[in-house]
Amino acid sequence: MQQVYPFFIFLSIVGLIMSLIYVYIHIKEKNKNPYFLISAIICFLLPILMTIGMLLNSEKLVVSALLLPIGLLMIATSIEHFVRYKKCTIIVSAKCVSFETRGRHGYYYAPQFSYNYNGESILMYSFSSYCKIEFNKLFVINNTYDIFINPENPKHCVDKRCFPISTIFVLILGIIFLVFGTFVVIFI
Repeated sequence: MQQVYPFFIFLSIVGLIMSLIYVYIHIKEKNKNPYFLISAIICFLLPILMTIGMLLNSEKLVVSALLLPIGLLMIATSIEHFVRYKKCTIIVSAKCVSFETRGRHGYYYAPQFSYNYNGESILMYSFSSYCKIEFNKLFVINNTYDIFINPENPKHCVDKRCFPISTIFVLILGIIFLVFGTFVVIFI
């Protein structure tokens, strides 16, 4: 176990840095989103659980220290995405002007929409993204589409023709991490 301490210390530092970044984003954000504070707390669990596991020389706690915060973060991210998706209730007519590639290798495409709401001209990317084939089926650049926006924050927009299946996958994976991390501590 002592051979992997540097790796665990590195992961603890990463968790601490991530929690500080989430706190910074929350402080700088105009529309205060509790998601960033929740994420900061979850990321801060990583160094605490890692330190306790190393001090007690408990491999179970160290494994759980990896799985539990990651699972909780995945669950919090999925719930935040669902809430964001559900809050987009106002239909506006928007022009698809461009797209942004997302993901490590640019496999996903997020449409960029131009629309007006309450006299304000807004140019924003949808927080939903699609694979290239699906994007090409759904969108044509310079065409107009009905999209949904959040009336409280009109810069949040989404095309609700396709439900974000990836969000459900991340939620299920987060639950699996959480259950497995708990199982390791209790039963192994």
